[in-house]
Amino acid sequence: MGDTKEFYYEPDDGEPLSTAVVTAVAEAHDEDVLEQQWIISDDINADALDGLFQANHLKMTLQFEADTTTATIIADTSGNPVVKIESHR
Repeated sequence: MGDTKEFYYEPDDGEPLSTAVVTAVAEAHDEDVLEQQWIISDDINADALDGLFQANHLKMTLQFEADTTTATIIADTSGNPVVKIESHR
């Protein structure tokens, strides 16, 4: 494994958080989102992720491992998340 590199992604208004995480992981690895091998449902329930942050508007942080990354999602009380990807490739 190489050095850890950090990448931040702010989802567009209305973009599902699960889509934002998939996009952030692809961009952090310089991969096309449609061509990457990682499938989010292998690591986390995408529907639950979307509902947890965007439906409840809670200030919270969630962290999980996915596709040689550490994904951290930080949301403010308005439900506005920022996705931080630490790539371990």
